[in-house]
This record gives sequence, C-alpha cells and structure tokens, in this order.
Amino acid sequence: MLPNRTKKPVDQLAQQFKLRSSGTVAVESFFIFFIGLLAFLGNLMVLIAVTKNARLRRKVPNVYIITLAVSDFLMPITGISFTFISVMLGKWSFNSIVCQFQGFCILLMCAVSLQSLALTAVNRYYRIARSQAEYQKIFTLKSTKIMISILWIIAIFAPLPYVVANQEFFFHPGKVFCTHNLESLLKGYGAFLVLFYVTVPLVVIVICYSKVFITIRHHNSVSVSRLRENSASSARLSVEEIDLTYTLFFVVLGFLVCWTPVLIIDMIDFVNKDWLLPRAAYFAYTCCGFGSTAVNPIIYGIRNRSFRKEYYNILTCGAQRSDNR
Repeated sequence: MLPNRTKKPVDQLAQQFKLRSSGTVAVESFFIFFIGLLAFLGNLMVLIAVTKNARLRRKVPNVYIITLAVSDFLMPITGISFTFISVMLGKWSFNSIVCQFQGFCILLMCAVSLQSLALTAVNRYYRIARSQAEYQKIFTLKSTKIMISILWIIAIFAPLPYVVANQEFFFHPGKVFCTHNLESLLKGYGAFLVLFYVTVPLVVIVICYSKVFITIRHHNSVSVSRLRENSASSARLSVEEIDLTYTLFFVVLGFLVCWTPVLIIDMIDFVNKDWLLPRAAYFAYTCCGFGSTAVNPIIYGIRNRSFRKEYYNILTCGAQRSDNR
C-alpha cells in the first residue's frame, strides 16, 4: 500500500481505470452507451419533430426547446462517443487535438444548456407574471432567435479563456473525459465558471419560477372563485400555457437532479484541492452529467401532446398520417 500513497491521486485513478475487471468494463460501457444512444436518438426525434411540424417551430417557447435539443444532440457526438471508446479500452486512444476538442465542446454544451434553461425561465416569467402585451413585445420569434444567437456567443466564453491562456484539457481517468487541469481551477478559472455559468443562471431560474408559481397559484384561486360566482369572464392564462410552463419546469428539475451530484463532487474536489474521491464517484459524476442530455426528450413525450404525436409519427414512419388520408 505504501507505493500508492506516493502516487498522485490522478495516477491512482488511472491505474484503477486500467486494471478494471471485465465485468466492470462491460457494466460501465453499457451505461455510457445507453446514455449516449438515448441522448442521440431522443434529441434527434425532437429535432425531426420540429422540422416536420411548422406549428411547433412557430411557438416561441419551442425555440428554447430546439436550442436545448441541439446542444444535447451534439453532446453524444462530440463528447459521449469518445468517452464510450475510452471506457471500453481503459485508456484515451486519441491524440491531444481530439482531447482539446472534446474538452472544449463539453464545456460549451453545458454552458448552452444551463443558459437556455435560464432564458426559458425568463420567458415563462414574462408570459405568466407580466402582461400579455409586454410579453408579445419582448418575445417575438425574431427577438427570441437573436437572444439564442447571443446565448451561444456567451457560452463560447466558458471554455475560451482556458484555451486563450494556453492551458490544455487533459484526460481524467476517473471522469473518463477530457477536462481542465486542477491548477487552472484553483487559480480562479473554476470560480469564474461557477459564478457566471452556474450561479447566475440558477439564481435567475429560482427567482423567475418562484414568481411564476406564485402567479399561477393566485390565478387558480381566482379562477375557482369565478366559477363559484358563475362568472363568464375568461381567464388571462390558458390551460395550455400553464401546462407548458410546468413542462419546462420539469425540464429544469430534471437538469438539476442530474447536475446536483456533479456540483457537489466538484465542490468537494475544490475544497480538497485534488481528486481524492473514489473512481466510482467520478464515474457516477460522468453518468449524471451526460444523463442530463437524455432526459428532456422523455419529458416532452410524457408532458406534451404535440411532441408525443410527432414521436409516434416518426416511429411508425408516418403511418398515422397515411391512415388519416
């Protein structure tokens, strides 16, 4: 045991990764493959659904769904695929350029996802808690597309400072993907990421959805009172809008469930100033992070009738449409 104490924690993780049993390799490979396949096919179905259904494309909230689907669809291609091969082989089998590519893309897609959720929360706040006239003035289809474009530009500045500073991503044998080195995290880059790309979006999400659900609760109580009084006046919020808001909230909830363990492990590493946790914890970290990209299509299918119908048409090769004709 004495030689292991003299090794760096990352070297110990590398040795453990290399010396896994065949059973462990099979189980870990299955999990990464399943997550990647589910994320790829699920988000592909979302993108096909909005491509085939013009009504889905024209709804402003669905623009955010499309943005999330794009980033979640790219994650299996640019990130999970390389991790899957590494898990099977027990080592990083690609060159440094591919490692830089994977590290950059993973950070970029994560930034896009969290900022998209924050922007969606702002959209729901204006639609539910503010006047309809104000909402329609700010959130036109054109302005929303401009916001999304700006969002991608801002997201690029998550990994960009790391690259500009001539820092290189390296293959983490515990997490099984290329990530930033420990030195950069301890010197302020980690604080930069957590503050601007995690904390700020999360604060926006919490504040916006808190006000949204307070408004919905008030709306429901007023609606009940009107029904008791046999009032004929129509409610300002439709059932469809409220249902959509809950669907998008479940998307946020799914993201937070997946990413809470990731943030906790990152904070522990930051306090320890090294990667001292067991390798199993880091593998779970990766499964949770990657798993968040596979959750959204399932939520849309369960909660949204339009997406559910398009899923069915895609899976049956349009049989339903043919029957209707």
